[in-house]
Amino acid sequence: MLTTMAGTDDIQRVAAALDRSRDGDVRFLDEVQNLLRSVEASRQLEVFLERVGDLTAEELRELYAETFHDETSSDRRLLAGLARTPTEAAEAGVAVEALGSLLARLEAERNPFAYVVRSLCCLLPGVKSSRLEQESR
Repeated sequence: MLTTMAGTDDIQRVAAALDRSRDGDVRFLDEVQNLLRSVEASRQLEVFLERVGDLTAEELRELYAETFHDETSSDRRLLAGLARTPTEAAEAGVAVEALGSLLARLEAERNPFAYVVRSLCCLLPGVKSSRLEQESR
């Protein structure tokens, strides 16, 4: 029997922001950022919020659409699954690998959503914060 990982509520909250764009995402992420138990995950969301703070809701939706329109259906299913259901340890390994590819693309594009993906990675086992810090340089 698989056990549910600690911090699953945090994983679901952050993944929900990447699953789809909706009005109030900035407010939602601001609330999530304040609730996170992981200092590094919280810091990553804080940077995202600083980067998109001047965008209107419409501009944020456009950025989201441009950012995620080319994502594969398997990546979309992964993000939706992380947002909807508690993450099992076996699923976390798959998620870390898939999110690593997404993070690399977003960082290469200098896209602010990279910080949300980093936050999510901080909450999944197998990703050390020092590795994330090295990737962000």
